[in-house]
Amino acid sequence: MPVTVSYDLTAVPQQQNNDRTYIRSMFERFHWRRVGGSVFRYDGVPQPDGTRYEDWLNHVAPALMLMRSFLVRRGLQMSFFTIDAASVSFLDQTDPAVLLGTAPTNGADLPLTAPTNPQCPEGDVRGFVEAGINALPALPVPPPVPLNAVVQAGGS
Repeated sequence: MPVTVSYDLTAVPQQQNNDRTYIRSMFERFHWRRVGGSVFRYDGVPQPDGTRYEDWLNHVAPALMLMRSFLVRRGLQMSFFTIDAASVSFLDQTDPAVLLGTAPTNGADLPLTAPTNPQCPEGDVRGFVEAGINALPALPVPPPVPLNAVVQAGGS
């Protein structure tokens, strides 16, 4: 099921028309297609068997965050925004023999597509995803608890 985003920017000066083109290019890199004006639809990525696979973690969420970040960074205001989604995206990798979905990935390995115009460079998209990852503090990974320690703690 597709996800549709529509928006209107308020009073974009002529010199910032490239901002609209940048947003369009950015959505297209994440496999969204422009339906018209400032309306974009994501209905997944075509698979070799003709089906479409929806990847919210790698295509929908980052596209929306990049748009949001771009608007704030450029000082652009929206007068209208709507998102319509009647969709399911899934990730189930509990059985290594039957992996379903794609785990979130870093910017370098993110599968992107070429837009109709290069206004939003591929490096910007990959860099944005990496910056989001790198903005989080590095948390120490606790050492694994030996199985016998758990048994001893439980009194058995």
